[in-house]
Amino acid sequence: MDIEGISQTLYKEKNQTLKTIPADFYREAEKYIRELEKEISKINNPRSPESKMLNDEHERALSDLETIFMKRIGKVITRATIQSHADKPISKDIEKLLPAEKLLYDLVLQGIEAAKVELLGPILYPDSGKTARWPCVWSSKQAPAPDHPEAKKGEEITASAEGNENGIDTGKNNINEEYVVVRVLKDLPTFTGADGRNYTVNAEDVVVLPQLNATGLIKRNAAKLIAAGDKSSEEKISEKN
Repeated sequence: MDIEGISQTLYKEKNQTLKTIPADFYREAEKYIRELEKEISKINNPRSPESKMLNDEHERALSDLETIFMKRIGKVITRATIQSHADKPISKDIEKLLPAEKLLYDLVLQGIEAAKVELLGPILYPDSGKTARWPCVWSSKQAPAPDHPEAKKGEEITASAEGNENGIDTGKNNINEEYVVVRVLKDLPTFTGADGRNYTVNAEDVVVLPQLNATGLIKRNAAKLIAAGDKSSEEKISEKN
C-alpha cells in the first residue's frame, strides 16, 4: 500500500459504481500511515524538505482515505434505500461490500423498515398492530445482525430508538465510542462528517465530531482532543449547540 494505491482506489470510487476493494484495504492503509509517521518522526526536523514532503503525503493519504470511506458509505446507503422498495434482491453489488459495510447495509434496511412501520404504519395499516423494531449497533467486529439470537452477546454501543420492543433506554449515542470533543486549531472549510452531517468550524471552536473525522484533524494538527470533564470546554459546546 502506498499513496498511489490509495489514489487509484479513490479514482475508481468517483463514479456511482460500487467497486470491489481488497478485504485488507484499510488494514494495509493503516500500516502505510503508521510507517509514514515513523519516517516523519525519524527526521525530527519539520522544516526540512523531506519532512515537508512526507507530511504532505501523510495529509493527502488521510484525506483520500476519508473520501473513499464516505463515497462507499454513500453508495451503501443508496443501495439499501433502493432495496427497501423492492420485493427481491436487485443488485449483486452487496457481494462487493466489506463486512462492516454489509453490516451497515443491513442496519439501514432495518432502520428504513422500522421508520416506515412507525410513521406510515398507522396511516396505511391502522389495525395491523405492528410495532417498529429498531436495530441496535454492536461493538463486536464480527457482530451478528441485530435481530440474530446471538446479537445479545455483543457489547452495545448505541441504544436503539425509543419505542423499540427490547425496552432499551434511549438517548444520544455513546459519545465516548462514536464521537469525541475537540478544540479546532484553524479555520476549516465546511466538510461532511462520517455521520453525514455538514460541519462548519473555525479556530478555537470546541465541538463534538465523529471520531473518524476528529482523528483525521488531530493527526493533521488541525484540532486538539479535549479531555472529558473540562468544564470550560463543556460550556463552549453548550453555547455552540
